[in-house]
Amino acid sequence: MKQADVATVLHISRPRVSDVVNKKTSKFTIDSLVNMLNRIGKSVQVSVG
Repeated sequence: MKQADVATVLHISRPRVSDVVNKKTSKFTIDSLVNMLNRIGKSVQVSVG
């Protein structure tokens, strides 16, 4: 799948897809990363402690 296609699915720009692919996750909030995962059908569970 091309980055442009992924960008469409995730509702983000192609350069933002590149940031995720290149593990530049510090450029994202936890909420935005969780939202991206939810858009592709993945659930996230956060545990603190």
